[in-house]
Amino acid sequence: MNLLGTLAKVAVGVMLARGAGRMIRGGGGGGGLGDLMGGLTRGGGAGDLLGGLLGGLAGGRAQGQGGGLGDLLGGVLSGGGSRASGGLGGLGELLEGLGGAQRGQGGLGQMFNRAMAGEALPSPSAEVDQEATVLIRAMINAAKSDGAVDPDEQRQILGQLGELGGEELEFVRRELASPLDLDGFLREIPAGLEAQVYLMSLLAIKLDSNAEVQYLDRLARATGLSPETVNQIHGQVGVPPLYR
Repeated sequence: MNLLGTLAKVAVGVMLARGAGRMIRGGGGGGGLGDLMGGLTRGGGAGDLLGGLLGGLAGGRAQGQGGGLGDLLGGVLSGGGSRASGGLGGLGELLEGLGGAQRGQGGLGQMFNRAMAGEALPSPSAEVDQEATVLIRAMINAAKSDGAVDPDEQRQILGQLGELGGEELEFVRRELASPLDLDGFLREIPAGLEAQVYLMSLLAIKLDSNAEVQYLDRLARATGLSPETVNQIHGQVGVPPLYR
């Protein structure tokens, strides 16, 4: 199975059906994550945020929040397709930056961008394919955190998959149908992929329920991400911080 291209398609489908796409199309209003946070703190609060997400973690990239989720989705929401130049190319850069400087041109982020641009990709390394598998599961698991992925949402997600191979399509169908097992999923996360898993999980939720907030908190704690890093990821995609 080659799941890198599948990851790009699932990312578009999940965000449009449940997560970032819904929030942008709705203007991000109606309370959302910021109103749900209340007194959620850890270790006395988040403290000072680190520098820009990629500036601090990838070394040297310009700091700041950029355009947030709108830039990540780009033309996808307006019917412009999912080309990396105007769609989710920024997400590949975030994935690359969160992975650190050791992830080069053949790394997950760069190959994700190429997949989003519709390029024919060489067979990914076993490491990249494993990472893609984990990130697909991260998005689908997060989408289940407030209950289940309903039939309409499943249709939207599956509708983005296009002409996937039978194995890849069956993998996604199976993941959508299986019950949420966060403990089992946590055991699958490779060392060094924790921040990327959190990012993809964040982008897959509606940001409108306490169950989702608690899921993100549990995920952050279990993967060892600091409150500062978690809030930094939230800031980079333009959503309220998890910890205050």
